[in-house]
Amino acid sequence: MDNQQICNFAKYIYKWIYLSRMKPLNNNWFVRARLKSRHIPVLVALGETCNLNRAAEGLGISQPAISKLVKELEDGLEVPLFERHARGVVPTLYGEAVIRYARRVQTSLDSAFDEVIALRAGHRGHVRIGTILTPCADLLPELIRQVKQLHPNLELSIHTGSSRDLMTTLNDGELDFLVARFFADVGLSGMHFEPLHKEPLCVCARAGLIDQRLSREALHQADWVLPPSGSVLRYEFDALFQQKGMLPPSKVVNAENLLMVTTLLEHNNMLTVLPREVVAHYARYNMLAVVDVEAGIEEDLNRSLMAYGIITKHEDLLSPSAKSVLTQLRKIAQSL
Repeated sequence: MDNQQICNFAKYIYKWIYLSRMKPLNNNWFVRARLKSRHIPVLVALGETCNLNRAAEGLGISQPAISKLVKELEDGLEVPLFERHARGVVPTLYGEAVIRYARRVQTSLDSAFDEVIALRAGHRGHVRIGTILTPCADLLPELIRQVKQLHPNLELSIHTGSSRDLMTTLNDGELDFLVARFFADVGLSGMHFEPLHKEPLCVCARAGLIDQRLSREALHQADWVLPPSGSVLRYEFDALFQQKGMLPPSKVVNAENLLMVTTLLEHNNMLTVLPREVVAHYARYNMLAVVDVEAGIEEDLNRSLMAYGIITKHEDLLSPSAKSVLTQLRKIAQSL
C-alpha cells in the first residue's frame, strides 16, 4: 500500500470508530416501542381498574382498542405487561414499572396544562417594572403586596433608575413598562405616557440636625449630597438658585445611589433634596427630617417639576401576566 492508500484507510477506520460511538437517533426505548401519547392514559387506567372494560368506559374508547394499544407496547418492549384473567388483568412486574412512570408522565402533562392556563390568565410568569424613586415609597410596595396576594406564583423584578435611562431600557425590550417621567427629547417612538402624580421635592437632613428655618443664602452655603448633573432633581435644585441670579452651591458631593445618600447624611452635616414621600418613609424610622425653609423656596423648587406616570410601549404585545400587573397598577394609582 502506498502512502495515499494508507491515509485513506486510516480515515475510513477513524470514521467507522466515530460513527460506531454515536448514539442512534432511535436508541430511546419509547421510539423503538413506538410509544404514543394515547398509550399513557391506557396504562394509568388499567393500573387503576385492572379491567379492560372499565378502563375502556372511563377513556371513552372500545375494549378492542385498549387491547390493541397494550399489545403494541408489549411487542415494542418485548415483555408481557399484564396477565389476563377471567375477571380482569393484573400488571406484571414490567407492567407495574411502566404504569408507575406513565402516572408521572400524566401528572407532568397535567401540570404543564395548568401552567399554560395560568400563564394565559396572567397568574404566572415574569414581569419587569422600571421605576424612579418616588413610586418605590408608596405605589410600588402596594402594587407588589396586592399582586402577590392575587398571583403568588408571579415573579416580579423592579429596576430603579433615571427616567431617561429607563426609557431606553424599555425601548430595548428589557422592561415591560415604567413608572417614570416622559421625555420626548429622548428620541424614542411608539411610547405612551399616562400621567399620574407629581413628586413634590423638599430639603431634608438627618433627624435633629437642623432646628431653625433656613434662608436661600443659608442653603447656598451648606454642604450638599445631590444626584449628578443632568438628572431632573439636580436640574430643579440648580434652578432654585439660578432663578434668583445666584450660582448653584459649590460644596456638593454627587451621589445617585439612595443608600449612599442616606449614609452620607447620617454621618455628615449635609443636606439633600428628595421627594417628600421618600423623606416621609425615612422619617418614620427617625432617620431623616424635612428642613424648614423660608417661604417661597419649596414653591420655587417644585415650580417646573414634571409629573411621573405609566410609560408603555406596544401594550398590546405585553404578556398576560404583564397586562394583569399593569391593570392592577392603574387601579392602585387611581386610589392613592
